[in-house]
Amino acid sequence: MDFVTDLGPAFVAHRLRRLSDRVVDEIAEALSLQGLSIPPRSASTILLLAERGAMGPVDIARALRFSHPLMVRSLRVLEERGLVRTVEHPGDQRRRLVELTSRGHNEATILARFNERLNRVMCEVLDDGGGSADAFLESLEAIGRSLDRQPLSSRLNMK
Repeated sequence: MDFVTDLGPAFVAHRLRRLSDRVVDEIAEALSLQGLSIPPRSASTILLLAERGAMGPVDIARALRFSHPLMVRSLRVLEERGLVRTVEHPGDQRRRLVELTSRGHNEATILARFNERLNRVMCEVLDDGGGSADAFLESLEAIGRSLDRQPLSSRLNMK
């Protein structure tokens, strides 16, 4: 058996992380085969900028529900890969905006087509997992809402 699985629900985050890392690694390989240099954990950032245009780092982090420090690190990698660039905000010289480069736009177009296939494949994988993709995704959202209402720290203090 698996040691972490045997530890029970207290280690659900560990199990989710293992699964997430596996899925991310497999998607990274698939993206590479498509000729894309987008890191899989930054794909949502590329798609957001492609859809909405230039945005500030804080706005990107807020839209994706990432921490600001994580967003800064992610944007640095995207900039190093030539997918985004930082420009001055037209209305406020103190602020900076992040926008896709020409290469970023090209990769975003390919990524959008790739994601159509990936969505179908992930539905198949989630359905094979014993339920439906929609039910699984709704369960994730429900868990998030439950933690928003009452974080683990306060629940642990009550027990």
